[in-house]
Amino acid sequence: MRLATTTVLSVILMSVFPLFALSPVATHGTLKVSQGKIVGNKDNKPVQLAGMSLFWSLWEGEKFYNKKVVNWLVQDWNITVIRAALGVGVAGGGGYDSDNINTSNAHVNRVKTIVDAAIANGIYVIVDYHAHNANTNISKAKEFFSHMAQEYGSSPNVIWEIWNEPDLEKGSGPGGMDTWSDIRNYASEVIPVIRQHSDNLIVVGTPSWSQAVDSAALNPIADSNVAYTLHFYAG
Repeated sequence: MRLATTTVLSVILMSVFPLFALSPVATHGTLKVSQGKIVGNKDNKPVQLAGMSLFWSLWEGEKFYNKKVVNWLVQDWNITVIRAALGVGVAGGGGYDSDNINTSNAHVNRVKTIVDAAIANGIYVIVDYHAHNANTNISKAKEFFSHMAQEYGSSPNVIWEIWNEPDLEKGSGPGGMDTWSDIRNYASEVIPVIRQHSDNLIVVGTPSWSQAVDSAALNPIADSNVAYTLHFYAG
């Protein structure tokens, strides 16, 4: 009889505790850089997030830009962060930077849907300007981040990613490679637009598909709340 009672109590406790557990954002608050680490503004402790990046906001990836997907990932996968990848610079058009205003607005609305769902679930969301050649149309990037920062700049859930993967084309380096100087110059124009409305963490890509993070470490951006991307490709 004692064993049966213990089992029942265990089940009850397991079912009740999650109802009172704080969400990731409620636990850590707005994220910030401190002594080379990303920490929570509330507890000032290092934060490690785990989650999913959605595919580009087109090419059928858009079918996943809905609240139901975010809810499922939170409840089933226990994610603490999700990344909304705004498709930019798509060959043949169709991305956010399309000349068609309806197309541009559709991409923005998809990202907003994910941001709203992340906020409702108490997780972090990376607003990702998913471009390889963002430096070729800086005005469009500034337009996007000005709009988004005005709307979500005060939300502790939001992380800004201003250039996903600088690549080996349309830069000033050998063979057209985007150099750290190219990226820094781009960041120097986009970051102030965000800072007009938001002090939240900003993530900046690095050269060679965001693999050369050492170049950023040697000459960091003069902003106290910036982190740098290192993409690791296995195989």
